[in-house]
Amino acid sequence: MSPTPLEELAARLQRLPGLTGKDDIQHPASVFPHQPFPQLGPAAALGDDAALLPPQGGALLLACEGLHPGLVERDPWFAGWCGVLVNLSDIAAMGGTPLAVVNSLWSRGGEPAEQLLSGMRAASETFAVPVVGGHTNLQSPYEALSVAVLGVAPGPILSARSARPGDSCHLLIQIDGGVLRRPDPFWDAATGADPAQLRAQLALLPLIAAEGLAHAAKDISMGGLIGTAAMLCEAAGCGLVLDLDAIEPPEGVELEEWITCFPSFGFLLASAPDQGQALRAVLEPHPELRCQPIGLFQEGQALELRRGDERVIVRTAATALTGFGALS
Repeated sequence: MSPTPLEELAARLQRLPGLTGKDDIQHPASVFPHQPFPQLGPAAALGDDAALLPPQGGALLLACEGLHPGLVERDPWFAGWCGVLVNLSDIAAMGGTPLAVVNSLWSRGGEPAEQLLSGMRAASETFAVPVVGGHTNLQSPYEALSVAVLGVAPGPILSARSARPGDSCHLLIQIDGGVLRRPDPFWDAATGADPAQLRAQLALLPLIAAEGLAHAAKDISMGGLIGTAAMLCEAAGCGLVLDLDAIEPPEGVELEEWITCFPSFGFLLASAPDQGQALRAVLEPHPELRCQPIGLFQEGQALELRRGDERVIVRTAATALTGFGALS
């Protein structure tokens, strides 16, 4: 018996992406099952077109990162992990606490998509920040990932624009337990670390803000320590002299690699010159972290490197980096 027109229509409809689950879908429940996150309640359950978040007190912070295509292709699990981690660092750098993650994934499907999603899930569980929604396209001709995080600042904001001449520049970073994931410039001290320790580390930035131990900060991102310092100078509208002799790379890592890599936990802090001892006191429960003065903010907008008696300027005010300079 020949199918009826309605049966033919149903057969065609069943092959459409919307019914096959191959396009325009949220993340597969097999990768992100409904997980209880007491701080969000039903918001952690996927299925709606937007995440329902409870009201928050304090300033909201929103961060977004697109992952480098080369990393997504070479190491999709780590790319998924980093997509969450780099955004959590952005929220922490402003003295905030992360609330929830969303993301957009483009993939040809199969193993790469599963690895990207699994990396994000691992970071979500490690840092106890839920993935509350997103978009998954499993019929893309390429692999790509973008991740965004919403956070809240319970107290004072650490803004990169708040650094000022006369401030000390402190490097807060984790060296212990890390490995440089060559050929990519990533210092990974997180994927094998204790989750409770990692969460406690990120919670240090809101504490530092609340105690007034720093008034400006920026997480060390893909630009490395030097690129991040340049972005900090541009945003603040001031210069910075960095003492390379004060920067100690991990054993087996050259200085150039160290100051151009992305660390899993690394921040530049701008503090009053007399806050060094108080900063170190806050970090006493964290022997895995180092916090040391590495430079001094100054007038102008030049980023200057110093080593012994030698000095060289690597960026001036005339060299636009992001284009987002200090507010007039």
